[in-house]
Amino acid sequence: MATIADPPGHPVAGVIIPLVTALDRRGRPDPPAVRPLLAHLAAGGVTTLMLAGTNGEGPLLPADAVRTYAVDVAAMWRELVRASAQIMVTAAGTGTRETLQRMECLDGLDLDAVVVLAPSYFRHTARELHTHFRDAARHGRPVVIYNSPGYTGNPIPASLIRRLLEEPAIVGLKDSSGNATLFAEFCALARERPAFQVAQGTERQLAEGLRLGAAGLVPGVGMLAPALCVELFQAGRDGDHAAAAARQGDVDRLAALFAIRPASSGIVVIKTALHELGLCPPHAAAPFQPFTESELTALRTALAELPDLVRPGALRAARQPE
Repeated sequence: MATIADPPGHPVAGVIIPLVTALDRRGRPDPPAVRPLLAHLAAGGVTTLMLAGTNGEGPLLPADAVRTYAVDVAAMWRELVRASAQIMVTAAGTGTRETLQRMECLDGLDLDAVVVLAPSYFRHTARELHTHFRDAARHGRPVVIYNSPGYTGNPIPASLIRRLLEEPAIVGLKDSSGNATLFAEFCALARERPAFQVAQGTERQLAEGLRLGAAGLVPGVGMLAPALCVELFQAGRDGDHAAAAARQGDVDRLAALFAIRPASSGIVVIKTALHELGLCPPHAAAPFQPFTESELTALRTALAELPDLVRPGALRAARQPE
């Protein structure tokens, strides 16, 4: 059984929430609109946020919009959570040049790390991926690598991570590959260099990730039920894997909401669910489309059947157009 790493203050230790980007009707970031969600997360025991990732629609947002949102959200979060607050922002570029430009746009911000993905659209060799991440690591900030091959089309093998451990600025990895064997290899590498830690980003494998040695979890549904995910993490860290598995079953019940709009990103689902709970506007960046009436009815029915997981009484009594 793997030992759970929990280095204090490490950006990928604990429960990390991949925060949505609150948008107004015109698709512009609206930081004040996310304040109820931030309060909900803080009350649930969360201390670390990851902005502008997949749930944050980062690749669809201009770099300056990401910066503006990060400035305001970071200020609100640090006011709420105080000294234990941590903030990461994703620099999602199609290639190395855009990634570095997005990192430069974050210069001057008080961040704990920048999250960097593999390039997207074109397929790249291991040598090219190594150069990409090496250049990002030498920009001057702590870097967390984000392995999301379903979105980038460029999977990151364990052999590449082993080479990148030579870069001291690379401090962690978020893995959303869903490949448990690969995840175990990543965790084994982390044990070789304690300053480097691994977080599980596949929601249906959170408990398994902890059993394999993950230092952190990155659950999108944690925005709906942050305390549940904190309990799951605590159980796994304490070695109570039976309790962690039970909490995983509850996470799976929440993740079933994504079946309301299958074969699509879950961004519209999670934002609409948050809106139904009074926590965030439902608007998503184009070309995402809002829920149809039938989808909305299905979502409301599903949420009403989860009173033990979502906040009792949080569903809007009067649902008015946003």
